[in-house]
Amino acid sequence: MKAQIRIEAIGDNVYQEIRLWTGVLNTGMPGLAQAVFGNITNSYWVAEITGPDPRYRYARSFVKGKKDYARANSKGSRGIFSYYLLETDRLYEVKAPVTWRRVEHYFCMVTDEGEVQRVDQEFVEQWINDHSALLHTPPPNSG
Repeated sequence: MKAQIRIEAIGDNVYQEIRLWTGVLNTGMPGLAQAVFGNITNSYWVAEITGPDPRYRYARSFVKGKKDYARANSKGSRGIFSYYLLETDRLYEVKAPVTWRRVEHYFCMVTDEGEVQRVDQEFVEQWINDHSALLHTPPPNSG
């Protein structure tokens, strides 16, 4: 079963402008944009938890979202929504802005009925322990 979640990309116009200028500055002098802006990351994302990680606690594979600009304001700072497709038997971590100053950070799974269900940190730890053999198994060779 699959389910979809929607995250409003609050402030996406600022992020996109910084990405544009990063490209321009790095074209003229590689590395200049990082010196000027630092490492700029998206304020929202969805990632599949793929196992434990010694540095970040969880290894993640970021899910690509599809943006919808139909309700965007003229600046592109509000009303842009990013949609993510999630699947059952997988664990996800979500970072989603709720307002300009407040961000929700949570874990979730898709139920067999196709509902997105939030889970707590204890569940995440147990799920990783229960699935560790599957998470660390290398993919089979394809031919």
